[in-house]
Amino acid sequence: MGNNASNTSDRMAISAMSHMMNITKPQLLQLRDNCISASIKDGSTPSGYKLRRENFLQAMRDSRISIEPDYQVLEKLFTMWDRNSYGIDTLTFFAGISPLASIMDVNTKLQYAIEVYDYKKTGRVSRISLVRILQAINETSSYFGDKVLIPRQIVVIVDDLFDGENRLEDDDAIQYEGRVEKIACHPFVMEFSNNKGSSRYGNVQ
Repeated sequence: MGNNASNTSDRMAISAMSHMMNITKPQLLQLRDNCISASIKDGSTPSGYKLRRENFLQAMRDSRISIEPDYQVLEKLFTMWDRNSYGIDTLTFFAGISPLASIMDVNTKLQYAIEVYDYKKTGRVSRISLVRILQAINETSSYFGDKVLIPRQIVVIVDDLFDGENRLEDDDAIQYEGRVEKIACHPFVMEFSNNKGSSRYGNVQ
């Protein structure tokens, strides 16, 4: 969720890194799909897919993600996510690293992150899934040393979006197309994208 501000002191490290990465949006989606195929179906994870380190590294090789710094950065991020070496939730991880494949504005980055998480292309996102997506971006950003949001602020962002929106059926989900701009304009998201969050790595849960 980094920005393109000209003031480099306010520029997020994750945004700066996205300008150094070679991976494109289609390539990240292909890597996601390869990782889904290599994942273990696990009902204990939010998305139902668990990805292990060796499978992730193989998927990167299969997807021809070998040019530096891409392979090195993604490998290190996986290690930081996989704190207990038990594997990580596949889609949450990919939502978290999705800003690295985009150098566009906050609105575009958020739209892409949701699309990455929406593996089945439903066009819908639930309240809890959107919280996970924003938390994932927040966590990845913290690994780069950026100032990030506290968990409660993320919940407020999502609650403010869902208030007044028509729910789809009984799963507390909304169509996300056309609604991402409302998230991007939220004061907490603007605080985050301007690298003025109130938390740092080690304080994000």
